[in-house]
Amino acid sequence: MKKYSAGKKLSIVAIHQMFMVFLTTGIYASGYCMKHDIKNGLGVYTFLAIVGMVGSFVTLSYMANTSGRRSEDDYTIYYRKIDKIYSDIFLLMFMLFIIGIVKVISGVKSQNFEFASLLITVGTLTYILDLGFIVFYTSIVRRIKGNILFTHSLIYKIWEILLQFVCGNRFHTQKTREIMKIQQALELISTGALDTKLDVSEFHGQEKEVAEAVNHIRDGLMESVNESLKNEKLKADLITNVSHDIKTPLTSIVNYVDLLKRENLGNENARNYIRILDEKSQRLKQLTEDLVETSKITSGNVKLDMQKIDMVELLYQTGGEFNERFEARNLTIVTKIPNKSMYIYADGRQLYRSLENLYTNAAKYALENTRVYVELSNNDNKAVFTIKNVSKNELDIVSDGKVDLTERFVRGEKSRTTEGSGLGLSIAKNLTTLMGGKFEINVDGDLFIATIEYEMI
Repeated sequence: MKKYSAGKKLSIVAIHQMFMVFLTTGIYASGYCMKHDIKNGLGVYTFLAIVGMVGSFVTLSYMANTSGRRSEDDYTIYYRKIDKIYSDIFLLMFMLFIIGIVKVISGVKSQNFEFASLLITVGTLTYILDLGFIVFYTSIVRRIKGNILFTHSLIYKIWEILLQFVCGNRFHTQKTREIMKIQQALELISTGALDTKLDVSEFHGQEKEVAEAVNHIRDGLMESVNESLKNEKLKADLITNVSHDIKTPLTSIVNYVDLLKRENLGNENARNYIRILDEKSQRLKQLTEDLVETSKITSGNVKLDMQKIDMVELLYQTGGEFNERFEARNLTIVTKIPNKSMYIYADGRQLYRSLENLYTNAAKYALENTRVYVELSNNDNKAVFTIKNVSKNELDIVSDGKVDLTERFVRGEKSRTTEGSGLGLSIAKNLTTLMGGKFEINVDGDLFIATIEYEMI
């Protein structure tokens, strides 16, 4: 990217002043020679004037191209403080400046200078006056580029006020309309509509700069989202492929372990080894299935069969299936479930999977000889399911409140030695979100609280 540095722009200004001095001194010198019938040097002065004219035109073209810009690839117009002056007032100032220059030229012509004094005077005046001309010229160019030459004028502002006064609320100024367009675009982008793009040519002045910035933000967000989706797909594909490759030999291991269990082995150590192999292979099988399920959920490949579900009935069913597991660890379930049906719209199988993971989490990690509280309530026409338990180990990993237990492979206890995959809560959260529900985990000391919330129908 080629940048238009301040040093480069100032160099062009200096070169333009030099060519303007060539032009004016050449013209005055040629005129002086013709007036006094001096043949010697007339061709040189004429050539000097032509060089000055061509050079000044080229440098003015360069200044017109770079004015308000910072690089070749950046088409944003950056305004100066002088550009804040209303255009009509500024043009009036420019006209008065030109009139002043004409008067200065006339004044020089009326004087009887010696040849050397004439050239020095003309060159000095040209150098000084050209600085003012460049300031006016570049400001006008920036206004034209930014489409504000007319809209940023006192006459236009008065016209807008008159229309506003006459038409009332039916009339919106151009500035207001542009701001409203930008606001609408930002609202759409914030909701995820990243295909929203503003037509920069419809905006003027500062609103144009804001519109360009909004487009840059949108492009950055789209690039980030696409990159994230790409990475997520790669991870999902990797998990799916690895899980598939593991599944075949794992099935063989499980089958052979099952055959060994049926053998009447007399060796006690051998039976213990087979028992451990059975437990570990079953755990690995469950982990593989959870990985595949997580991959499907995150990649959006889960097909949902959404229908009317009675949360009360489903909770009674789920709780009954876990009674034995809770009793084995001396856990008492305290339920607070209404007798009246509470209907939601969800996939029954996936909803059960979410609840099952929460019950399993409590059965594994709750402190023995404590209570597990299960509650279902109607909160502003929302079915809110809550399960609470005291953890048997300190939840020190979340003591600072910065760790999300619903993240994949995250476990709440550093010292946990139970057979968990770290995917249960993540699956429950993703399934709940996928079905339009809300999933939340809260930790208060060693008190673990999981909440699932659905709109009732």
